[in-house]
Amino acid sequence: MEKITLNFSETQDKPKCKQCKDIGWIYTKKGVVKCECKLGKLDQNIYTRMRIPPRYRHVSLDKFQILKKHKHHILIKQIKDYILYPKEFKLGKGLFLVGNPGVGKTHLAISILKELYKTRGIVGLFYDTNNLLFDLRATFDGKTSTRELLNEVISTPILVLDDLGAERLSDWAKDILHYIITTRYNQLKPVIITSNIHIDQPTEKSNQPQNLDISLKDRLGNSIASRLEEMCKILEVQGEDMRKTTIVKKMLEDTIEESND
Repeated sequence: MEKITLNFSETQDKPKCKQCKDIGWIYTKKGVVKCECKLGKLDQNIYTRMRIPPRYRHVSLDKFQILKKHKHHILIKQIKDYILYPKEFKLGKGLFLVGNPGVGKTHLAISILKELYKTRGIVGLFYDTNNLLFDLRATFDGKTSTRELLNEVISTPILVLDDLGAERLSDWAKDILHYIITTRYNQLKPVIITSNIHIDQPTEKSNQPQNLDISLKDRLGNSIASRLEEMCKILEVQGEDMRKTTIVKKMLEDTIEESND
């Protein structure tokens, strides 16, 4: 696999950190870990540019609760490999995170977005799918440009579409999503998708998610489903609904404390 290399001539004379060469991750006997230099801090301006909601600004891969019974250690390794080795990213390959509600899909997707910025300076874009469609519809009143918003979604280096297929969509919404996904596919620009339902009907061995009688192919059509299957690596996120635990509440309280400092 191709390992990340940075062109320091474009940014600085030499890396600031001798350990990680400003990548942010280092190899140890225990595996890949974040470098102590903790490359780059995310400020409010970057959060706004990437449209990361305040509720999720605290999340990180380090804060994701790893439970071996749900194979989270394997999942996190696959995600870190995606961040560390840019070959698939350059070929337009993204990730499709699928699992039941509340298992941490949005947490992981935003964590990836943040790590890509920290390690490689990539400023991506996060959108809840329904909010994106709502914003696009709102542009028809003439206040903002539909083309301007579409260009932003299409041209961003990495796009997160959260909660895709959460509900049935109109033909107009399907056409818009088809345009966005197909254009990014043709331009080799990856997407990170989170969804409660599989792209196609899952195998019998899969226990994720609960809506086994529904697939994205059913909700969005064969064309969009086929594109996503080709341009995304599918990762199942297993586990219990974390929203019903005290973990998320504690993490949110930590975020509020940090923002008040």
